[in-house]
Amino acid sequence: MSTTFVASLALGLATSGTLFHSASTLSLVAPQQEVQQVPYNPQERGSRSTTTCQQLMQSLLAYGQWYSHPQFGWVWQPHDVQPWWQPFSVGEWIITQNGTPYWRSGLPFGWAAEHYGSWTFDQDRGWLWVPGNDWSAAPVSWRATNGVVGWAPQIATLANTQTGPCPQPPWAWIFVPSNRVMTTSNFSVAEQELISRDRHGTWGAWAHESDGATAHRFPEPRNVNLLESTQCLGAADVNGLLASLAADRGRTAKGPPITFVTTRSQMGSGRVTNGVLPIYAPFIDGNPPAPGSTFLVNPPAQSVQRAIPIARSAPIPRAQPVGRATQTQPLTPVQPAPSVLPTPPSAPITPVTPLTPFDAFTYQQESLDEYHASQYDALKQLHSADASKPPMPGMTPAQIAAWQKKEQREMQRMAARQRRILDAKQSQVNESDETGSSGAAAGSSGAAAGSSGAATPTK
Repeated sequence: MSTTFVASLALGLATSGTLFHSASTLSLVAPQQEVQQVPYNPQERGSRSTTTCQQLMQSLLAYGQWYSHPQFGWVWQPHDVQPWWQPFSVGEWIITQNGTPYWRSGLPFGWAAEHYGSWTFDQDRGWLWVPGNDWSAAPVSWRATNGVVGWAPQIATLANTQTGPCPQPPWAWIFVPSNRVMTTSNFSVAEQELISRDRHGTWGAWAHESDGATAHRFPEPRNVNLLESTQCLGAADVNGLLASLAADRGRTAKGPPITFVTTRSQMGSGRVTNGVLPIYAPFIDGNPPAPGSTFLVNPPAQSVQRAIPIARSAPIPRAQPVGRATQTQPLTPVQPAPSVLPTPPSAPITPVTPLTPFDAFTYQQESLDEYHASQYDALKQLHSADASKPPMPGMTPAQIAAWQKKEQREMQRMAARQRRILDAKQSQVNESDETGSSGAAAGSSGAAAGSSGAATPTK
Protein backbone atom coordinates (compact mmCIF):
# COMPACT_ATOMS: atom_id res chain seq x y z
CA MET A 1 0.00 0.00 0.00
CA SER A 2 1.40 3.41 -0.92
CA THR A 3 2.67 5.85 1.72
CA THR A 4 0.34 8.53 0.39
CA PHE A 5 -2.67 6.32 0.82
CA VAL A 6 -1.72 5.27 4.37
CA ALA A 7 -1.24 8.91 5.26
CA SER A 8 -4.65 9.78 3.87
CA LEU A 9 -6.21 7.05 5.99
CA ALA A 10 -4.58 8.57 9.05
CA LEU A 11 -6.33 11.85 8.31
CA GLY A 12 -9.64 10.11 8.92
CA LEU A 13 -11.76 11.01 5.91
CA ALA A 14 -15.04 11.41 7.71
CA THR A 15 -16.57 14.16 5.59
CA SER A 16 -19.66 13.09 3.70
CA GLY A 17 -22.04 14.81 1.36
CA THR A 18 -25.48 13.93 0.08
CA LEU A 19 -26.29 12.58 -3.35
CA PHE A 20 -29.86 11.88 -4.42
CA HIS A 21 -30.78 8.90 -6.58
CA SER A 22 -34.14 8.35 -8.21
CA ALA A 23 -35.54 5.01 -7.06
CA SER A 24 -39.19 4.00 -6.99
CA THR A 25 -41.18 7.13 -6.24
CA LEU A 26 -38.63 7.98 -3.56
CA SER A 27 -35.17 9.49 -3.54
CA LEU A 28 -32.36 7.38 -2.17
CA VAL A 29 -29.76 9.15 -0.09
CA ALA A 30 -26.15 8.06 0.17
CA PRO A 31 -22.96 9.76 1.37
CA GLN A 32 -21.29 11.34 -1.62
CA GLN A 33 -17.83 10.03 -0.81
CA GLU A 34 -19.02 6.44 -1.14
CA VAL A 35 -20.51 6.77 -4.63
CA GLN A 36 -18.09 5.60 -7.29
CA GLN A 37 -19.73 7.02 -10.40
CA VAL A 38 -18.08 6.60 -13.80
CA PRO A 39 -19.33 9.60 -15.81
CA TYR A 40 -19.68 9.51 -19.54
CA ASN A 41 -16.71 11.34 -21.03
CA PRO A 42 -14.75 11.38 -24.30
CA GLN A 43 -12.48 8.59 -23.05
CA GLU A 44 -15.44 6.24 -23.11
CA ARG A 45 -16.75 4.89 -26.35
CA GLY A 46 -19.97 3.60 -27.81
CA SER A 47 -23.45 4.75 -26.95
CA ARG A 48 -25.99 4.01 -24.27
CA SER A 49 -29.45 2.84 -25.21
CA THR A 50 -32.63 3.85 -23.37
CA THR A 51 -35.16 1.66 -21.61
CA THR A 52 -37.95 2.23 -19.13
CA CYS A 53 -37.93 1.30 -15.48
CA GLN A 54 -40.88 -1.01 -16.17
CA GLN A 55 -38.95 -2.83 -18.92
CA LEU A 56 -35.95 -3.24 -16.62
CA MET A 57 -38.20 -4.74 -13.94
CA GLN A 58 -39.81 -7.06 -16.44
CA SER A 59 -36.42 -8.32 -17.61
CA LEU A 60 -35.56 -9.42 -14.08
CA LEU A 61 -38.65 -11.62 -13.73
CA ALA A 62 -36.75 -14.51 -15.29
CA TYR A 63 -34.15 -14.43 -12.54
CA GLY A 64 -36.06 -13.53 -9.40
CA GLN A 65 -39.24 -12.32 -7.76
CA TRP A 66 -40.70 -8.92 -7.02
CA TYR A 67 -42.24 -8.16 -3.65
CA SER A 68 -44.16 -5.22 -2.28
CA HIS A 69 -42.16 -3.53 0.46
CA PRO A 70 -43.90 -1.27 3.00
CA GLN A 71 -41.24 1.46 2.69
CA PHE A 72 -39.52 1.07 -0.69
CA GLY A 73 -42.35 -0.11 -2.93
CA TRP A 74 -41.19 -2.78 -5.38
CA VAL A 75 -38.13 -4.76 -4.29
CA TRP A 76 -36.54 -7.75 -6.01
CA GLN A 77 -34.63 -10.86 -4.96
CA PRO A 78 -32.88 -13.53 -7.07
CA HIS A 79 -34.43 -17.00 -7.20
CA ASP A 80 -33.58 -19.49 -4.46
CA VAL A 81 -30.61 -17.74 -2.87
CA GLN A 82 -29.14 -19.24 0.27
CA PRO A 83 -29.53 -17.41 3.57
CA TRP A 84 -25.85 -16.40 3.43
CA TRP A 85 -25.96 -14.96 -0.10
CA GLN A 86 -25.17 -11.28 -0.53
CA PRO A 87 -24.77 -8.91 -3.49
CA PHE A 88 -21.32 -8.17 -4.96
CA SER A 89 -20.04 -11.61 -4.00
CA VAL A 90 -19.80 -13.19 -7.48
CA GLY A 91 -17.58 -11.25 -9.86
CA GLU A 92 -14.35 -9.26 -9.97
CA TRP A 93 -12.98 -5.72 -9.73
CA ILE A 94 -11.53 -4.09 -12.85
CA ILE A 95 -9.69 -0.76 -12.97
CA THR A 96 -10.95 1.37 -15.86
CA GLN A 97 -9.07 3.83 -18.04
CA ASN A 98 -9.70 6.76 -15.70
CA GLY A 99 -8.45 4.77 -12.70
CA THR A 100 -11.82 4.10 -11.06
CA PRO A 101 -13.16 0.65 -10.11
CA TYR A 102 -15.78 -1.25 -12.07
CA TRP A 103 -17.60 -4.32 -10.74
CA ARG A 104 -17.86 -7.05 -13.37
CA SER A 105 -20.70 -9.17 -12.07
CA GLY A 106 -20.63 -12.88 -12.80
CA LEU A 107 -24.42 -13.13 -12.68
CA PRO A 108 -26.83 -12.54 -15.58
CA PHE A 109 -28.84 -10.01 -13.58
CA GLY A 110 -25.77 -8.17 -12.29
CA TRP A 111 -25.82 -5.55 -15.07
CA ALA A 112 -28.98 -4.20 -13.42
CA ALA A 113 -29.12 -5.16 -9.75
CA GLU A 114 -25.42 -4.53 -9.11
CA HIS A 115 -25.12 -1.28 -11.07
CA TYR A 116 -28.41 0.55 -10.47
CA GLY A 117 -30.36 1.27 -7.30
CA SER A 118 -29.41 0.04 -3.85
CA TRP A 119 -30.08 -2.79 -1.39
CA THR A 120 -31.94 -3.35 1.86
CA PHE A 121 -31.80 -6.27 4.28
CA ASP A 122 -35.00 -7.94 5.46
CA GLN A 123 -34.73 -10.20 8.49
CA ASP A 124 -37.15 -12.75 6.96
CA ARG A 125 -35.95 -12.68 3.33
CA GLY A 126 -32.36 -11.51 3.31
CA TRP A 127 -31.04 -9.04 0.72
CA LEU A 128 -33.57 -7.22 -1.47
CA TRP A 129 -32.80 -4.88 -4.36
CA VAL A 130 -34.47 -1.46 -4.61
CA PRO A 131 -34.53 -0.31 -8.25
CA GLY A 132 -33.05 3.03 -9.27
CA ASN A 133 -32.42 5.07 -12.41
CA ASP A 134 -28.77 6.08 -12.06
CA TRP A 135 -26.01 3.77 -13.30
CA SER A 136 -22.81 3.44 -11.28
CA ALA A 137 -19.69 1.47 -12.12
CA ALA A 138 -19.26 0.48 -8.47
CA PRO A 139 -22.27 1.31 -6.24
CA VAL A 140 -20.56 0.21 -3.04
CA SER A 141 -18.88 1.60 0.05
CA TRP A 142 -15.23 0.84 0.76
CA ARG A 143 -13.28 0.32 3.96
CA ALA A 144 -9.58 -0.42 4.39
CA THR A 145 -6.62 -0.57 6.68
CA ASN A 146 -3.09 -1.73 6.05
CA GLY A 147 -3.49 -5.25 4.66
CA VAL A 148 -7.32 -5.47 4.63
CA VAL A 149 -9.89 -4.09 2.14
CA GLY A 150 -13.68 -4.48 2.18
CA TRP A 151 -16.74 -3.43 0.20
CA ALA A 152 -20.49 -3.48 0.81
CA PRO A 153 -23.57 -2.54 -1.26
CA GLN A 154 -25.10 0.88 -0.94
CA ILE A 155 -27.99 0.75 1.52
CA ALA A 156 -31.38 2.15 0.52
CA THR A 157 -32.73 4.92 2.71
CA LEU A 158 -35.78 7.13 2.55
CA ALA A 159 -35.70 10.65 1.17
CA ASN A 160 -34.36 13.32 3.48
CA THR A 161 -32.76 10.67 5.68
CA GLN A 162 -29.25 11.54 6.76
CA THR A 163 -26.74 8.70 7.04
CA GLY A 164 -23.14 8.63 8.06
CA PRO A 165 -20.35 7.21 5.93
CA CYS A 166 -20.38 3.45 5.45
CA PRO A 167 -23.69 2.75 7.26
CA GLN A 168 -23.81 -0.97 6.34
CA PRO A 169 -24.14 -3.62 9.10
CA PRO A 170 -21.26 -6.07 9.67
CA TRP A 171 -22.78 -8.89 7.62
CA ALA A 172 -23.05 -6.64 4.53
CA TRP A 173 -19.28 -6.47 4.14
CA ILE A 174 -16.85 -8.62 2.19
CA PHE A 175 -13.34 -8.24 3.64
CA VAL A 176 -10.31 -9.74 1.90
CA PRO A 177 -6.55 -9.36 2.22
CA SER A 178 -5.53 -6.32 0.21
CA ASN A 179 -3.34 -8.38 -2.12
CA ARG A 180 -6.42 -10.40 -3.16
CA VAL A 181 -8.73 -7.55 -4.19
CA MET A 182 -7.64 -7.68 -7.84
CA THR A 183 -7.91 -11.47 -8.14
CA THR A 184 -9.40 -12.40 -11.51
CA SER A 185 -12.73 -14.22 -11.55
CA ASN A 186 -13.33 -17.09 -13.95
CA PHE A 187 -16.92 -17.57 -12.87
CA SER A 188 -19.46 -18.22 -15.61
CA VAL A 189 -23.10 -18.89 -14.76
CA ALA A 190 -25.63 -20.49 -17.09
CA GLU A 191 -28.73 -18.33 -17.28
CA GLN A 192 -30.88 -21.44 -17.65
CA GLU A 193 -29.97 -22.44 -14.12
CA LEU A 194 -31.61 -19.32 -12.76
CA ILE A 195 -34.58 -19.49 -15.12
CA SER A 196 -35.45 -23.20 -14.82
CA ARG A 197 -35.38 -23.52 -11.08
CA ASP A 198 -36.88 -25.71 -8.41
CA ARG A 199 -38.60 -23.51 -5.89
CA HIS A 200 -38.80 -26.44 -3.45
CA GLY A 201 -35.38 -27.84 -4.06
CA THR A 202 -31.68 -27.48 -3.77
CA TRP A 203 -29.88 -24.21 -4.29
CA GLY A 204 -28.18 -23.60 -7.61
CA ALA A 205 -24.49 -24.31 -8.00
CA TRP A 206 -23.89 -20.67 -9.00
CA ALA A 207 -24.30 -19.52 -5.41
CA HIS A 208 -22.18 -22.27 -3.85
CA GLU A 209 -18.92 -21.50 -5.58
CA SER A 210 -16.31 -19.10 -4.24
CA ASP A 211 -14.38 -17.40 -7.00
CA GLY A 212 -12.08 -14.47 -7.55
CA ALA A 213 -11.46 -12.17 -4.61
CA THR A 214 -14.32 -13.62 -2.56
CA ALA A 215 -12.56 -17.00 -2.48
CA HIS A 216 -10.12 -15.32 -0.07
CA ARG A 217 -12.62 -13.46 2.12
CA PHE A 218 -12.41 -13.52 5.88
CA PRO A 219 -15.09 -15.50 7.76
CA GLU A 220 -18.18 -13.35 8.25
CA PRO A 221 -17.93 -13.26 12.09
CA ARG A 222 -14.59 -11.42 11.79
CA ASN A 223 -16.41 -8.54 10.07
CA VAL A 224 -17.63 -7.21 13.40
CA ASN A 225 -14.02 -6.45 14.40
CA LEU A 226 -12.78 -5.40 10.98
CA LEU A 227 -15.61 -2.87 10.80
CA GLU A 228 -14.09 -1.08 13.79
CA SER A 229 -10.48 -1.50 12.68
CA THR A 230 -10.83 -0.09 9.15
CA GLN A 231 -11.54 3.37 7.80
CA CYS A 232 -14.35 4.37 5.42
CA LEU A 233 -12.78 5.56 2.18
CA GLY A 234 -13.59 8.42 -0.14
CA ALA A 235 -13.51 8.13 -3.92
CA ALA A 236 -9.99 9.55 -4.29
CA ASP A 237 -8.63 7.15 -1.68
CA VAL A 238 -10.26 4.16 -3.37
CA ASN A 239 -8.61 5.10 -6.65
CA GLY A 240 -5.26 5.54 -4.90
CA LEU A 241 -5.63 2.22 -3.12
CA LEU A 242 -6.41 0.34 -6.32
CA ALA A 243 -3.52 2.03 -8.12
CA SER A 244 -1.19 0.91 -5.35
CA LEU A 245 -2.53 -2.64 -5.43
CA ALA A 246 -2.18 -2.75 -9.22
CA ALA A 247 1.42 -1.57 -8.95
CA ASP A 248 2.14 -4.30 -6.41
CA ARG A 249 0.96 -6.85 -8.98
CA GLY A 250 3.04 -5.29 -11.74
CA ARG A 251 0.06 -3.71 -13.47
CA THR A 252 -0.67 -0.20 -14.64
CA ALA A 253 -3.06 2.01 -12.69
CA LYS A 254 -4.92 2.80 -15.90
CA GLY A 255 -7.13 0.03 -17.23
CA PRO A 256 -9.16 -0.45 -20.42
CA PRO A 257 -11.59 2.18 -21.70
CA ILE A 258 -15.30 1.62 -21.25
CA THR A 259 -17.23 0.88 -24.43
CA PHE A 260 -20.98 1.18 -24.00
CA VAL A 261 -23.12 -1.23 -26.01
CA THR A 262 -26.80 -0.94 -26.83
CA THR A 263 -27.94 -4.50 -26.05
CA ARG A 264 -27.14 -6.90 -23.26
CA SER A 265 -26.13 -9.63 -25.72
CA GLN A 266 -23.37 -7.36 -27.07
CA MET A 267 -21.90 -7.19 -23.59
CA GLY A 268 -21.30 -10.93 -23.49
CA SER A 269 -19.61 -12.02 -20.28
CA GLY A 270 -18.49 -8.48 -19.54
CA ARG A 271 -14.80 -9.37 -19.63
CA VAL A 272 -12.19 -7.14 -21.25
CA THR A 273 -12.18 -7.96 -24.97
CA ASN A 274 -9.68 -6.59 -27.50
CA GLY A 275 -8.48 -4.05 -24.97
CA VAL A 276 -11.90 -2.56 -24.22
CA LEU A 277 -14.49 -3.11 -21.49
CA PRO A 278 -17.99 -3.70 -22.95
CA ILE A 279 -20.75 -2.43 -20.67
CA TYR A 280 -24.52 -2.45 -21.08
CA ALA A 281 -25.75 0.54 -19.10
CA PRO A 282 -28.97 1.92 -20.61
CA PHE A 283 -30.51 5.17 -19.48
CA ILE A 284 -33.57 4.35 -17.35
CA ASP A 285 -36.68 6.45 -17.91
CA GLY A 286 -39.56 6.68 -15.47
CA ASN A 287 -40.18 5.18 -12.05
CA PRO A 288 -41.54 1.83 -10.87
CA PRO A 289 -45.33 1.52 -11.05
CA ALA A 290 -47.41 1.41 -7.93
CA PRO A 291 -47.23 -1.90 -6.03
CA GLY A 292 -49.98 -4.29 -7.03
CA SER A 293 -49.69 -3.74 -10.78
CA THR A 294 -50.80 -6.89 -12.56
CA PHE A 295 -48.00 -6.85 -15.11
CA LEU A 296 -45.53 -7.73 -12.37
CA VAL A 297 -47.27 -10.85 -11.11
CA ASN A 298 -44.60 -13.50 -11.04
CA PRO A 299 -45.09 -16.57 -13.25
CA PRO A 300 -45.50 -19.97 -11.59
CA ALA A 301 -42.26 -21.70 -10.73
CA GLN A 302 -41.09 -24.32 -13.18
CA SER A 303 -40.60 -27.74 -11.65
CA VAL A 304 -37.17 -29.32 -11.91
CA GLN A 305 -36.93 -33.07 -11.46
CA ARG A 306 -34.40 -34.45 -9.03
CA ALA A 307 -33.98 -37.99 -7.77
CA ILE A 308 -31.84 -37.33 -4.70
CA PRO A 309 -30.26 -34.31 -3.03
CA ILE A 310 -26.94 -33.48 -4.65
CA ALA A 311 -23.78 -32.70 -2.71
CA ARG A 312 -22.89 -29.03 -2.56
CA SER A 313 -19.57 -29.59 -4.27
CA ALA A 314 -21.15 -31.25 -7.29
CA PRO A 315 -22.76 -29.26 -10.12
CA ILE A 316 -26.53 -29.32 -10.01
CA PRO A 317 -28.07 -30.35 -13.31
CA ARG A 318 -31.13 -28.57 -14.54
CA ALA A 319 -33.90 -30.22 -16.51
CA GLN A 320 -34.44 -28.80 -19.98
CA PRO A 321 -37.96 -27.58 -20.71
CA VAL A 322 -39.97 -29.83 -22.97
CA GLY A 323 -41.63 -28.11 -25.92
CA ARG A 324 -45.34 -28.35 -26.37
CA ALA A 325 -46.36 -30.86 -29.03
CA THR A 326 -47.95 -29.39 -32.15
CA GLN A 327 -50.45 -31.13 -34.39
CA THR A 328 -48.99 -32.11 -37.77
CA GLN A 329 -50.11 -34.02 -40.84
CA PRO A 330 -50.00 -37.82 -40.43
CA LEU A 331 -46.87 -39.36 -41.85
CA THR A 332 -46.64 -42.56 -43.88
CA PRO A 333 -44.85 -45.12 -41.73
CA VAL A 334 -41.51 -46.27 -43.10
CA GLN A 335 -40.61 -49.93 -42.96
CA PRO A 336 -37.36 -50.46 -41.06
CA ALA A 337 -34.47 -51.97 -43.03
CA PRO A 338 -33.41 -55.43 -41.96
CA SER A 339 -30.74 -55.28 -39.32
CA VAL A 340 -27.42 -56.90 -40.10
CA LEU A 341 -26.40 -57.08 -36.45
CA PRO A 342 -28.64 -58.01 -33.55
CA THR A 343 -29.98 -54.98 -31.72
CA PRO A 344 -28.65 -54.82 -28.16
CA PRO A 345 -31.31 -54.65 -25.48
CA SER A 346 -32.02 -51.14 -24.35
CA ALA A 347 -31.17 -50.20 -20.77
CA PRO A 348 -34.16 -49.87 -18.48
CA ILE A 349 -35.15 -46.26 -17.83
CA THR A 350 -35.23 -45.41 -14.14
CA PRO A 351 -38.06 -42.98 -13.40
CA VAL A 352 -36.94 -39.74 -11.78
CA THR A 353 -39.11 -38.32 -9.06
CA PRO A 354 -38.95 -34.76 -7.77
CA LEU A 355 -37.92 -34.01 -4.24
CA THR A 356 -40.78 -33.62 -1.83
CA PRO A 357 -40.90 -30.31 0.04
CA PHE A 358 -39.81 -32.16 3.18
CA ASP A 359 -36.75 -33.65 1.46
CA ALA A 360 -35.88 -30.32 -0.14
CA PHE A 361 -36.19 -28.48 3.15
CA THR A 362 -34.08 -31.12 4.86
CA TYR A 363 -31.40 -30.66 2.21
CA GLN A 364 -31.47 -26.90 2.69
CA GLN A 365 -31.18 -27.20 6.46
CA GLU A 366 -28.26 -29.60 6.11
CA SER A 367 -26.57 -27.25 3.63
CA LEU A 368 -26.93 -24.38 6.09
CA ASP A 369 -25.43 -26.55 8.82
CA GLU A 370 -22.48 -27.30 6.53
CA TYR A 371 -21.99 -23.62 5.82
CA HIS A 372 -22.00 -22.77 9.51
CA ALA A 373 -19.50 -25.56 10.16
CA SER A 374 -17.20 -24.21 7.43
CA GLN A 375 -17.42 -20.70 8.88
CA TYR A 376 -16.67 -22.04 12.35
CA ASP A 377 -13.65 -24.00 11.09
CA ALA A 378 -12.29 -20.99 9.20
CA LEU A 379 -12.74 -18.79 12.27
CA LYS A 380 -11.05 -21.39 14.47
CA GLN A 381 -8.04 -21.47 12.14
CA LEU A 382 -7.78 -17.67 12.29
CA HIS A 383 -7.93 -17.75 16.07
CA SER A 384 -5.13 -20.33 16.17
CA ALA A 385 -2.98 -18.09 13.97
CA ASP A 386 -3.74 -14.90 15.91
CA ALA A 387 -1.19 -15.69 18.65
CA SER A 388 1.75 -15.74 16.22
CA LYS A 389 0.33 -13.11 13.85
CA PRO A 390 -2.03 -10.67 15.62
CA PRO A 391 -5.06 -9.55 13.58
CA MET A 392 -3.85 -5.96 13.88
CA PRO A 393 -0.30 -4.75 14.56
CA GLY A 394 0.56 -4.16 18.22
CA MET A 395 -2.31 -6.11 19.74
CA THR A 396 -1.68 -7.53 23.22
CA PRO A 397 -2.77 -11.05 24.26
CA ALA A 398 -5.64 -9.55 26.27
CA GLN A 399 -6.83 -7.57 23.25
CA ILE A 400 -6.64 -10.66 21.05
CA ALA A 401 -8.74 -12.63 23.57
CA ALA A 402 -11.41 -9.90 23.63
CA TRP A 403 -11.33 -9.72 19.83
CA GLN A 404 -11.92 -13.48 19.54
CA LYS A 405 -14.68 -13.55 22.14
CA LYS A 406 -16.54 -10.88 20.21
CA GLU A 407 -16.27 -12.94 17.02
CA GLN A 408 -17.60 -16.04 18.78
CA ARG A 409 -20.71 -14.10 19.82
CA GLU A 410 -21.08 -12.80 16.26
CA MET A 411 -20.89 -16.38 14.97
CA GLN A 412 -23.95 -17.21 17.07
CA ARG A 413 -25.81 -14.13 15.80
CA MET A 414 -24.94 -15.01 12.20
CA ALA A 415 -26.27 -18.55 12.57
CA ALA A 416 -29.51 -17.34 14.17
CA ARG A 417 -30.01 -14.64 11.52
CA GLN A 418 -29.54 -17.06 8.62
CA ARG A 419 -31.64 -19.78 10.25
CA ARG A 420 -34.50 -17.32 10.57
CA ILE A 421 -34.34 -16.49 6.85
CA LEU A 422 -34.46 -20.17 5.89
CA ASP A 423 -37.30 -20.96 8.31
CA ALA A 424 -39.30 -18.02 6.97
CA LYS A 425 -38.76 -19.15 3.38
CA GLN A 426 -39.89 -22.68 4.11
CA SER A 427 -42.94 -21.38 5.96
CA GLN A 428 -43.87 -19.19 2.98
CA VAL A 429 -43.57 -22.14 0.58
CA ASN A 430 -45.76 -24.29 2.83
CA GLU A 431 -48.40 -21.58 3.03
CA SER A 432 -48.26 -21.18 -0.75
CA ASP A 433 -48.79 -24.90 -1.29
CA GLU A 434 -51.72 -24.97 1.11
CA THR A 435 -53.48 -22.11 -0.64
CA GLY A 436 -52.68 -23.50 -4.12
CA SER A 437 -50.92 -20.34 -5.27
CA SER A 438 -47.58 -20.10 -7.03
CA GLY A 439 -45.90 -18.57 -4.04
CA ALA A 440 -45.19 -15.40 -5.99
CA ALA A 441 -47.96 -13.07 -4.94
CA ALA A 442 -46.04 -10.02 -5.93
CA GLY A 443 -49.02 -7.75 -5.58
CA SER A 444 -49.70 -8.71 -2.00
CA SER A 445 -49.12 -5.83 0.34
CA GLY A 446 -47.66 -8.15 2.92
CA ALA A 447 -45.30 -10.07 0.65
CA ALA A 448 -42.22 -8.53 2.13
CA ALA A 449 -43.76 -6.72 5.05
CA GLY A 450 -43.08 -9.41 7.61
CA SER A 451 -40.25 -7.35 9.06
CA SER A 452 -40.86 -3.87 10.32
CA GLY A 453 -37.11 -3.36 10.41
CA ALA A 454 -36.46 -4.09 6.73
CA ALA A 455 -35.09 -0.64 6.00
CA THR A 456 -32.93 -0.66 9.13
CA PRO A 457 -31.04 -3.97 9.16
CA THR A 458 -31.53 -6.02 12.29
CA LYS A 459 -28.39 -6.41 14.31
